[in-house]
Amino acid sequence: MEYLSYIFIFYVGFYFFRLAENHQKNKWLYGFLGIITYYSSSIIFMLFLKIFHEEEIGDFDFVSITMKSFLIGLLSIFFLFQSLSFIWGRKKKNKEKEINKIGKE
Repeated sequence: MEYLSYIFIFYVGFYFFRLAENHQKNKWLYGFLGIITYYSSSIIFMLFLKIFHEEEIGDFDFVSITMKSFLIGLLSIFFLFQSLSFIWGRKKKNKEKEINKIGKE
């Protein structure tokens, strides 16, 4: 089971790496940003449960908390990936429009 988490983290870093590569950004920085986002959002969720829902932790089993923190991490990297892709895609389109205007003037 532990190997699946390593494979998942590899693919998270790989997709952020490729996204940055496609938009001419710092590849390694954004690859590590994806991995750090996953881990930090999972840890923040567990801390949230510990601080605000302390009485509910006794009712949950370890598998339930792990699956929920995995889903929170997955959602956070999904939203970060989509937002970076959207922002960088808009900037790319704006640059292409500016280049086309130069030739027509």
